[in-house]
Amino acid sequence: MNAACLQLTEATMKFPGVEGEYCREDITLWSPDQEGVASGVGAFMCDPECYHQVSKLMCASGMHWDHGPYRDAVLAHIDEMEEDLEHAAAYEKWCQEDVTMDDLHEPSYFTEWNQGEGAATWVGGGELHKNRGKVPQFTPEMLLQRDMLNWYFNFKWNTCDRFTIARYVQNSTVPDRTEMLSLVAAGENHGIAKCKFGAVYVPKSALKYLQYNGGDAIGAIFDGEITFAPDNKFPWRLKHNGIIYTY
Repeated sequence: MNAACLQLTEATMKFPGVEGEYCREDITLWSPDQEGVASGVGAFMCDPECYHQVSKLMCASGMHWDHGPYRDAVLAHIDEMEEDLEHAAAYEKWCQEDVTMDDLHEPSYFTEWNQGEGAATWVGGGELHKNRGKVPQFTPEMLLQRDMLNWYFNFKWNTCDRFTIARYVQNSTVPDRTEMLSLVAAGENHGIAKCKFGAVYVPKSALKYLQYNGGDAIGAIFDGEITFAPDNKFPWRLKHNGIIYTY
């Protein structure tokens, strides 16, 4: 038989395996016997890059554990599982402690995505002049009030299309409102109430009126006519003689 007629269709090589350099993995290269085709395993192994290409395939498949994207992906999943376990353990510990949900309603700092700046910014960060240069804190209820005000401003009180955007910006407004108010704080000179659109400044005269009409205790409910005051600490103000009804 002429040696030129022989064709290599299968070859086995040993590479480092998952257990380290001293444990070898058998890699078998195989190709079908195609008569008249000068290719197959023999031709592949004649390529000087043969070993390097097989090594790359091993790394990608995870057979060579020390390198490659397969190892990185597995370790990333392990990290996520460990993080989930840590969260689960912390949550279980929290459930076993004598705690309430009150801390979720306490004032805190929040961030939001600012489309104009293309970055996350503090909620209320543009209102530092109203808070003595400090970033204001919000409760979840206050964030809902803020979202409600923004929605009404954009979709209820002001509407526009792309042909009137300049006119919309110039003429946009927040109308006076009659809302149900709840008194949340009262001092010697003024009080604070809340409505679905945010905090409302209650002047001293209104507190005096409440003393004789329904009461000025914290939690007192009344209907009042309010006006928007964006430059003040509280976004709304009860108008003069603005109390319409007390409950």
